[in-house]
Amino acid sequence: TSATMGSFARRARELVSFAGAAARSRPASPWRAAPSAGPGMALACARSWSPSRLGGGAPIFSRRGVASSAACENASMEDLEDRDMLQSIVKVFTVHSSPNYFMPWQNKPQRETSGSGVVVAVPVPGGVGVLTNAHVVADQTFVQVRRHGSSVKHQAKVYAVGHECDLAVLTVEDPAFWADARIAPLAESSAPIDLTPKSIRTEKNATEKRVTPLRMGDVPDLQAHVTVMGFPQGGDNLSITRGVVSRVELTNYVHGSASLLAIQLDAAINPGNSGGPAVRNGEVVGLAFQNLANADNIGYVIPTPIVRRFLEDMESGTGDEKKNLDDAKAADANQNQNQNSLSQPPPYRHAGFCALGVKCQSLDNPALRAFYEMTTNETGVLLTQVVPLSPSSGLLMKDDVLLEIDGQAIANDGTVSFRGWERVAFDHLVTLKKPGEDVVLTVRRRIVDTGDNLKGSHDTGDPGTGGPDPGDHGNLKAGSHVTSITVSVQPMKRLVPAHQYDVLPSFYVYAGLVFSPLTQPHLHEFGEDWFNTAPRKLCDRAMHDHGTEKQEQVVLLSQVLSDEINQGYQGMHDLEVKEIDGVRIKNLRELRRAVESASGTFIRLDLADDRVLVVNRTEANAAHQRIMAKHRVPSVMSKDLEEEEEACSFY
Repeated sequence: TSATMGSFARRARELVSFAGAAARSRPASPWRAAPSAGPGMALACARSWSPSRLGGGAPIFSRRGVASSAACENASMEDLEDRDMLQSIVKVFTVHSSPNYFMPWQNKPQRETSGSGVVVAVPVPGGVGVLTNAHVVADQTFVQVRRHGSSVKHQAKVYAVGHECDLAVLTVEDPAFWADARIAPLAESSAPIDLTPKSIRTEKNATEKRVTPLRMGDVPDLQAHVTVMGFPQGGDNLSITRGVVSRVELTNYVHGSASLLAIQLDAAINPGNSGGPAVRNGEVVGLAFQNLANADNIGYVIPTPIVRRFLEDMESGTGDEKKNLDDAKAADANQNQNQNSLSQPPPYRHAGFCALGVKCQSLDNPALRAFYEMTTNETGVLLTQVVPLSPSSGLLMKDDVLLEIDGQAIANDGTVSFRGWERVAFDHLVTLKKPGEDVVLTVRRRIVDTGDNLKGSHDTGDPGTGGPDPGDHGNLKAGSHVTSITVSVQPMKRLVPAHQYDVLPSFYVYAGLVFSPLTQPHLHEFGEDWFNTAPRKLCDRAMHDHGTEKQEQVVLLSQVLSDEINQGYQGMHDLEVKEIDGVRIKNLRELRRAVESASGTFIRLDLADDRVLVVNRTEANAAHQRIMAKHRVPSVMSKDLEEEEEACSFY
């Protein structure tokens, strides 16, 4: 009702001071940062009226109490602006259907969840959409949204999604969602004064008004008060809470397993708050997305620099993972994978945030700094590993000391200056780069004298680590020099994907043996404590190993569908397949080709634990239909493995 809406508006106005017209000025692209207005703008945006209040409550407006028509008009406009803002907060209703990684040809039962969202300017047709969290709509089959103050749900579509940064953009085609916003004046007496400006007044004392997208602000300072709005559990109406910015630093994003900038608040952020805006001075300064388990009122907000990076990549298409494939073969595989999606795939899937692809060690120890011949005024971090296939591979080396990034000095603990007087990990500067953008690094590189000649520190020793034998360090004469290196950064692809939303897992079945690539979602099927209950070798592969070839996968014998031809193998499951008939297997597609191209009587599989599995080809081909029917498996392989030109050789 209008009275309820008015009370929400007044409460929101008491919690946060809105900047009035100045807060609604738009830069060229509304999701980009506007130039700072300076301290004068803050004073210019302050309230110019102070109505009387009863016990700190809402302003009292009556025929006798109105000092002037101008003050009355100002009060009306601010109430309308506040209600406009609240109507930009939406509740998101999602039906999910997640895949079953133990039985990858089927889904788990449907489940329904709800979250929050906010209407903002985004690069979509029409220029306005709903911004929410990716985990709110992950594996979705049906999405609806409902604006605050409305009882009607409208169907929405996922236009873009970035699972690493936990962001998604929804579009709503129903015009009623955008236009049917009834604005009515507050009523304080039996004969209320019509405070609605004449320009929008109608005969029914209400008007049709388009939902106003909220403007994005900057990262708030520490101890700044922020209002969090959303639809958490415990009720159906909009919830408005207030918190203080406690910390700004790189935080692990649980949904996407990425380390990105986040804001920590002491506001209550509960299930259902996800995707709701954190507002300060009438501007969105972030999106609520997670809290700290077993702690009181420690919530986290995705800040606007991360949101802008996602939206700018979305606008330019540079971060679209469908356009960043390495070769035509990978493009075909990705297209088939999209055809295997749980629902209509979004036209844009963010490829992730850029990284250098290195592992670092702090240089707090004086002896360690002296060993690498750092001067007294130098600080930095030691590179202990350069990941193969990373943007830094072939440019940076093990034992390099990273001193500066884009001219900013890196401290011995790996942090750089942030906003002048705060510090964050230097990775933050890389994550803000667009794919293909250059990063200029200043490094101190050791030159090792082995007695024969001078070599870079990566030229000797263990080829597996790319550095000299640590045991020989004390016997080598070394020098160092400072050099500048330019790295073109790109998003990193993991050997074992940390997430795999909105697509069904790949699989291949032969002789009742179920093969699939190792992913972290597969390990999550072992339960909440999967890191301790899943096979240890697979966890280590997922968390620590890196690929050395493009399109490399860890291929598993996931399970064995029991039949007389595979008796004795039923206890084998979750084992890595290393070779087939003596040929190393790089990915699931190669495994399928190796099986179907085999010409001998038997097929031999070598597993990672040194066990051997042998299948009779003739018996396997004869038993195929029987096994598939007995275990109700609809297809021998997932759609991404299907090739139209070929038919399975054992049909």
